[in-house]
Amino acid sequence: MPLTTPAERAVPLGRTFTSQVPLGAAGDLTLTCHSSTTGKGKLHGAEDCGRLGSAPGIVRVEVPLREAVGRLCGSCCWPVLADSLLLELGAAVVDVGALKIWLDQEPDPEHEAAQVDAASALAIGEYPPAKVLEPHSGGAAGLEELEDDDWNDEEWQRFTRAREIRLGRLEHWRRLHTYMIRSNDAVLTFPHLQAWAEPLQVRLASVIEQERRAFAALLRPASLVDAAAVRLLGEPRFVPGPEFAGLGEDAPMVVRRAWSEWERRAGWSWRRLEENGWAVASVVGDAFGRRRKGRPQAEAAFDDLVAGWISDARAQVSQYGDAPRQLIAVKLPPVVREPYEEKDRDSLGAWECAVIATYQVAAHWQAATVAVLVPHLVAEQLLDAATSSMPVSRLANPDTQLPADELLRAWRPETGNHED
Repeated sequence: MPLTTPAERAVPLGRTFTSQVPLGAAGDLTLTCHSSTTGKGKLHGAEDCGRLGSAPGIVRVEVPLREAVGRLCGSCCWPVLADSLLLELGAAVVDVGALKIWLDQEPDPEHEAAQVDAASALAIGEYPPAKVLEPHSGGAAGLEELEDDDWNDEEWQRFTRAREIRLGRLEHWRRLHTYMIRSNDAVLTFPHLQAWAEPLQVRLASVIEQERRAFAALLRPASLVDAAAVRLLGEPRFVPGPEFAGLGEDAPMVVRRAWSEWERRAGWSWRRLEENGWAVASVVGDAFGRRRKGRPQAEAAFDDLVAGWISDARAQVSQYGDAPRQLIAVKLPPVVREPYEEKDRDSLGAWECAVIATYQVAAHWQAATVAVLVPHLVAEQLLDAATSSMPVSRLANPDTQLPADELLRAWRPETGNHED
């Protein structure tokens, strides 16, 4: 392998540039290569490449990239200046070529059967019905109270698998978005790649749509609307009572904390509202610590509070039930790798992803934008969630007759406006 300096990068040009890749102006760049004195065989980036071992002699040659493509050794790396056009083009080519990874994958019958079972389970809820869990607003928070005969290991494992399948669908769907966005950026930087990239992007768009439908099948639309109604609820006023005696003077503060946690969790979740009560149970548990006196009464009181919040949220859903749906445009951000960490960060939350998957009616992948036709409450929360990395805008008023595809293509996320 050739020696490199901090200003250089070792690049496997033979694996990057194939005969299918348009080179543009980079085709005229000259490469320093090593080859057999016979003039036949591969061009190598390193004089000591093992594949040159049987050559009668080795000669150093200067070859334009356009002529070298097809002859470049797939095992060698070439030293390329860090600020060179060739390095930037190579990265763009990798981003486009990576789309092939996700194309033409054969469906797995076992995965399809697991998907169907997961959809059936999650239509019931996040956890299997249990005689102890069912009336307890804390949901999973009440697990420590389960007796041995309340457990059904097989059912519990079934619901655990279902949640894992849903999370896997979400992560894969967003991963495909990210690959598409990277390929868009590559074409934007090197327009001559478009003819090569476009057929791959069209095929990937079909795969993304399949993944969207699979993910959406594991969601409950009603839960998304319920969540959007939570933001309309005001902070509850603390009403003193003997049921809070165990908390003493801290009772008002604990109620505020419980409300804050529940509002934050329930308002941005794809779970049923009842399945976010664990956030309140956690606050109450922390407040009592190891103390037991007055705890059962307080837990029952907080269960009643949560039930009231849920009832109020669903009353808001009913109030806006007849409001017309709104057509909203969203620009999708990529998933990014955290610096110095082996994990990805997605600026889209679970609720936002679920809304997009459930209500998407159009997509313009060259701009990484989608249109969703959503209930009024969902539209208002989605608009409030807009950020610089995820622009959101209304696409049309009720009198507009243009199709969603056309409106979406005319949308300019950087301004929030449409082309005239």
